[in-house]
Amino acid sequence: MQKEDNKVEAVEKVPDSAAADLATSKTAKVENVAYSDAIAKDNLSPRAPSILKLYAIIALVTLNNCGNGFDGTIMSSVNAMDPFHKFFGTEMQGSSIGAVFALYSVGNILGCLVAAPAADTFGRKFGMMTGSVFVIIGTVIQAAAQNVGTFMAGRLFLGFGCTIAVTASPIYLVEMAYPSWRGTLAGLYNVGGWYIGSLASTWTAYGTGRLSSNWSWRIPIIIQVVPATIILCGVWFIPESPRWLMSHGKEEQARTVLIKYHGDGNPESAVVKLELEEMRASIEYQAEIEASQKWWDYRMLFDNRENLHRFYLLFLVAIFSQFIGGSVITYYMPVILENVGITSSSQQLLLNGVNVIFGFFSGVAGSFGVEKFGRRPLFLWGTFLTGLVYIPINVIAAKAHGHVDTSTGYAFIAMIFLYGIFWSFCWTPLQSLYPSEVLRNDIRAKGMAASGFFSGVSGFINTYATPVALQKIGWKTYTIFLILHFVEWGMMYFALVETKGRSLEEIDEIFKSPNPVKTSKQKHEVFIKEGAGVTADLGAKEA
Repeated sequence: MQKEDNKVEAVEKVPDSAAADLATSKTAKVENVAYSDAIAKDNLSPRAPSILKLYAIIALVTLNNCGNGFDGTIMSSVNAMDPFHKFFGTEMQGSSIGAVFALYSVGNILGCLVAAPAADTFGRKFGMMTGSVFVIIGTVIQAAAQNVGTFMAGRLFLGFGCTIAVTASPIYLVEMAYPSWRGTLAGLYNVGGWYIGSLASTWTAYGTGRLSSNWSWRIPIIIQVVPATIILCGVWFIPESPRWLMSHGKEEQARTVLIKYHGDGNPESAVVKLELEEMRASIEYQAEIEASQKWWDYRMLFDNRENLHRFYLLFLVAIFSQFIGGSVITYYMPVILENVGITSSSQQLLLNGVNVIFGFFSGVAGSFGVEKFGRRPLFLWGTFLTGLVYIPINVIAAKAHGHVDTSTGYAFIAMIFLYGIFWSFCWTPLQSLYPSEVLRNDIRAKGMAASGFFSGVSGFINTYATPVALQKIGWKTYTIFLILHFVEWGMMYFALVETKGRSLEEIDEIFKSPNPVKTSKQKHEVFIKEGAGVTADLGAKEA
């Protein structure tokens, strides 16, 4: 790591050439002086040939998250289809449909057991390939199912494969992305992957929902093989993560990858030199620790204060992403609409599709806001605003009891849409990005697997219990989620570390400080010039 005291000399001590640079520099507040200096020196265009190739790689990797997007909405759409319920003998709410939904989360939990060793031992690409194979198997089993048991088995395979893929892919992305655009690109991974799957499944289901045969639900389910097949074929043609290569003694290969994709072919790139220096120092420090680790041993995730803090953040993001009411809307929107008097299957599918479109555009906007606003403000504002919106949702649901007038029903739908907009802008871009960033290189795969485990367990509880709760206690289900919003906000306020503008290795150093939250909010005021770098550092100040 480069130390903070390695600053550019003060203005009065620099020679005339540097003084000239200073005179034409602009002031800026930056989190990492060394990286800001290197990025300004390279002055790499976002449309440089190497960066365009990097975009293509990230677009392919983004397809890994389509599985979660498909499942998050396809079952909501299928749950509104009469042929599905008649064929399998299920109902729209209650324990039977809850069990069908929840098997996906059981697959998630089982997938966590192999996701980390697959990505750590054999590489991030191997994890993506293996996950894709199981997604294809699970999708085919579901689409061809002749009884509910077979359908549930398909969901188990699907959840298993999705976890392996989405453990490896965000790790690959944050390790491969260009430093100054890491937040935006990783945010688009979660938004793009989720909503590509979500939009495709929702609108396909809307089109096939008019059919009276079993193809109404089989067609939207089977199209899930498309992104998984593209990944399985395309991953052979992309490079391995440079950090994985470096940690496995393949420094020259890592250097080649970084020069090609971060240096635009320039071996003297300031960014590449800094990245290699920081990776080398970090991996040398972690080598002794990593050598004593077993693939099945997860104790290193909480074996000291800094790792325990990381583990706590993983827990918060994974658990509360499931338990602040988003899933009750996405999975059970048809039930919610029916509860407020909208019973037409066609209307339910249409409104579900429109909600997904709103969420997509909001999520894309939020992805570009990740590097502008920071991770911590987005989490806190997103949780607060969705909590506020949940208040009228709760009130309307309490008064409805399945019979509302048209204006009240549409007010309820408007609140659901608003909830989705706030959630997608603030939370969706960060769900994969933030856990990947806060984890140290040697525990990143195990940490992401643990995050998937927490998400799977909470998802299982949520998807199985929610339909039962809606059936048994009705509107009080929303009250539980409302309370959890504000519990979470308080817990996150005191724990969230800001990672905006930091290299992955510098984030490691922040967690070693006495007060990581406070340290993470510090910024340096500098003079900076494109092509010349940082011309003066005026010191660190808390933001």
